[in-house]
Amino acid sequence: MVRIAPKPQQPVEVNYTAFESPSLQFLPRQQEAPGWKLETDPMVVPKEYIVRYLGPEGPVFAGYQTLDDTVGKYSATNGSGFATVEIFRFPDFVKAFGAYSLQKEGNLRFIEIPNESFVKQHSVHIWRGPYYVRIVGQGPPDSVTKLASFVADKMPPAPGKPAIFTFLPDKMRVPNSERYSADKGFGQSFLANSFQGRFNIDNDVVDGLVIPAVSKQAAAQILAAYKNLYMHNGKLLDPIPNLGEDNFTAEDRYLGRVVAFRIDRFVVAFNGYKDRQHLVDLATQADQKILGTIRKQLVTADNESDGGGKQQSTPAWAQRPRR
Repeated sequence: MVRIAPKPQQPVEVNYTAFESPSLQFLPRQQEAPGWKLETDPMVVPKEYIVRYLGPEGPVFAGYQTLDDTVGKYSATNGSGFATVEIFRFPDFVKAFGAYSLQKEGNLRFIEIPNESFVKQHSVHIWRGPYYVRIVGQGPPDSVTKLASFVADKMPPAPGKPAIFTFLPDKMRVPNSERYSADKGFGQSFLANSFQGRFNIDNDVVDGLVIPAVSKQAAAQILAAYKNLYMHNGKLLDPIPNLGEDNFTAEDRYLGRVVAFRIDRFVVAFNGYKDRQHLVDLATQADQKILGTIRKQLVTADNESDGGGKQQSTPAWAQRPRR
């Protein structure tokens, strides 16, 4: 008996112009943006179609829990340019910042559109609260950037960078180098959900990160996994006295040098390839910044509990003198 294989099903055509999103209000309509006109009806790609619509980069945006992608296609009114405006909407500003910060690669120039923005050869990228705006196109000088500024001006003001970045030292930090990665840090998946920054100390480039783990136990497991990586591939060095609640230092010819520590539920690490002392100095500064924040929280908790007669016990590590 001969079996006839069924014809492969064709993907159902999706009418993206039929969907709605709050982001539609930010897209310039018709010839609202000077020098540009909207070519077709705007599209909204809901989260369930993000991977299908975006192709290879779809899983990345899905990983940051993109709610939708609102798309408008424009042409220059004088016929000398084109641009595609995409407004990615996220559940919160941290995930939006993360998706935006992934694009901080290669030759780029930061511009003054808030909250943070930069241009590449044929694109403009803007992070604004829970939105990441990406405009790809070309036209007369600065015309795409002006279109981006017009879109951003229609959007509401938004808070600044995630507060967790205040745990990283301010001195020697490369301006606008901050990133948030949901999937990895220093190339390692167990260092995911990390807030990252880059430092330049006398031409010694160092990368740093902070991970706010869900608990102290989870933070201890992350630090142990990182330490285990160096135990199997490199060389462990003597730990640093009074740095965090637990710490390790190590080096490897490929992974570089590292100083990492845990304090409360936070894991902090600095990775470089030159002077180990630079890593130690940065780690010490981060330790003090976190310790100062936690001390303030403990004082607040103590003051709030005084009326109830409760006593808050301060951990030994929180009683360390400032350096």
